[in-house]
Amino acid sequence: MSANKGSQSVQGRREELEPLVSHRKDNWRWWITFAPCLYIFIHYYFQDVNAYTTNAINLLSSIYMLIYPFAIQFTFKYFEDYPISDRGSGLRRGILIGAILNAAAGCIRWLGAIASPFGYFILFLGQTIAALAQVFMLPIPPQLAVAWFPKDEINIATSIAVSANNLGIGVGCALTPLMVQQSTSERDIPNLLLIQVQFTDFLVFITHTKKFIMCLSVLGLIWISFKKSPPYWRHMMIGMNSAEQSIKLWKQKEFIYMIGAYGIIMGGQCAIITLLAQILIPPFRLVMNEKYIGVLGAMMLLGGSIASISVGYYLDKTLKYRKSCTLLALFSALTSLGLSVSIEASSLAGVVITCIGFGFASYAIAPAIFQFASELFYPISEIIPTGYLFTGGNIGGVILVALMGWSEDRDNQFSMRWPMNCLTMAMFASVYMMYQVKGTLKRTAQATLHTSSR
Repeated sequence: MSANKGSQSVQGRREELEPLVSHRKDNWRWWITFAPCLYIFIHYYFQDVNAYTTNAINLLSSIYMLIYPFAIQFTFKYFEDYPISDRGSGLRRGILIGAILNAAAGCIRWLGAIASPFGYFILFLGQTIAALAQVFMLPIPPQLAVAWFPKDEINIATSIAVSANNLGIGVGCALTPLMVQQSTSERDIPNLLLIQVQFTDFLVFITHTKKFIMCLSVLGLIWISFKKSPPYWRHMMIGMNSAEQSIKLWKQKEFIYMIGAYGIIMGGQCAIITLLAQILIPPFRLVMNEKYIGVLGAMMLLGGSIASISVGYYLDKTLKYRKSCTLLALFSALTSLGLSVSIEASSLAGVVITCIGFGFASYAIAPAIFQFASELFYPISEIIPTGYLFTGGNIGGVILVALMGWSEDRDNQFSMRWPMNCLTMAMFASVYMMYQVKGTLKRTAQATLHTSSR
């Protein structure tokens, strides 16, 4: 397929990507809302800064990572096509469930804008429902790409959908510090949560007809976009249910290495972006505030989005999954080390460069490793290895955020020295694990065989 035809195909299939991208951006923007202005939210809800209140606010992000591993296994059956003849019905069903849960979560979060522990409880309930919604949204891109795009556009389509996460987190990092100030937090925080509702939810706008119709239209667009039968559904496994496919997947040694590597890498990115204020504000308190943290976090995510799409384009041309994933894992480890060294040296420029570099590598590896897994373990449905990889990443995130957050040494200027050193060692271990993953690209081989036999 020529570049021109490929461009036309991506353009022609954008109606399948746009609704999913929109909802993934909203969901992940909510995940990171509280981290950039950690101490402002602590004062707003608890009026006292200590280890318990600090980690209570961090839990608003960690709940995403905590819910996922327990819920993912139960969602696979919703993505199965039944009846079998209705191809694509499972994909449509899963996306709709995620979108509806996301809408309900936004309304409940807004009701939690009360400056008290009770308000925190309501907010936490909304975050929990949003976390449940993302269980349905996260594993979709690889299967969406395989079902709706030709083989030479699968990686770029996956990268665009996965980049919605990065863009959502980046918007969240930048928006919160711009909107929330300590002196006006009693007005700013309710306004922030209301604005976030307006991006996605329709229930709160029943009296506002235009916005109500607009948000209903988004859900309608999802239904219409995925009502058609996917043109490339021949790549999908037929005849095995999700439980049988899961058992087959867990017998693969390469998958164990892969989930270990990605668990550390995604866990590291979750930990750094969640704890960025704790990592950087104490050693740079004279030159850095919440607004700086938000902008830096947004830059990390923007760099990751650009890198993700670039890597997707490269992989469509070369199919060099193993080389790309190993190099990105190595670069993630080196930039994690560089961040610690820069903080020790009090180099603000070094901190900025290494943070952006870490975002570049750690976020770009996601679509690459998802499609690498889909290739190695074909004909298992793409939803299943992607879902489990996210499970490993979320478990890694919960563990690292908790351990790093609780082991902060407030008596030292670089209070996160020991946690950052441990994270760096783990990141280098992930490079070794990623290097062990090898095998035949089975899906590409099958597609080539299918083409040559026609």
